[in-house]
Amino acid sequence: MDKEDTMCKGTKFGTLFFTVLLFFAYSVTTRAQDAGTQESKAQAQTENGMHHGQRAGQLERLSKELNLTDEQKAKVKPILDEQMKQMHATQEDSSLTQEQKHDKMKQIHEATHSQINDILTPEQQKKFAALKEQQKEHREGSKESPSEQPKQPY
Repeated sequence: MDKEDTMCKGTKFGTLFFTVLLFFAYSVTTRAQDAGTQESKAQAQTENGMHHGQRAGQLERLSKELNLTDEQKAKVKPILDEQMKQMHATQEDSSLTQEQKHDKMKQIHEATHSQINDILTPEQQKKFAALKEQQKEHREGSKESPSEQPKQPY
């Protein structure tokens, strides 16, 4: 029973860490997009350089949580790279309203999950679904104080 409690706590911590990482990526790009000055453009370029580390962190987290093989990691990495590229392009698209950006980022996120899910074994798919459910529950808990929490793209 203690081993199950420890695994549950570890999974909750991993999910929380992954959610915070995704939230940080979203908030950084949102702040850069909203500033609209030359200084913020330079800042956005600097922040864009950080995305590589964030993608690596996502891959590492997924790898650990789902026990990905090297072959699976090699397939997931370009999916995460493309997701970050599309999300950044969406944030930079001045023709979209904030609501449209939110909706598009949600679609990108869902498409990424679908692509990753296709790479996973049935057992890993169950774990991935559980991680997504925990993230959903965490987000719903965060919505209780919307003035303190910006909308998340997923």
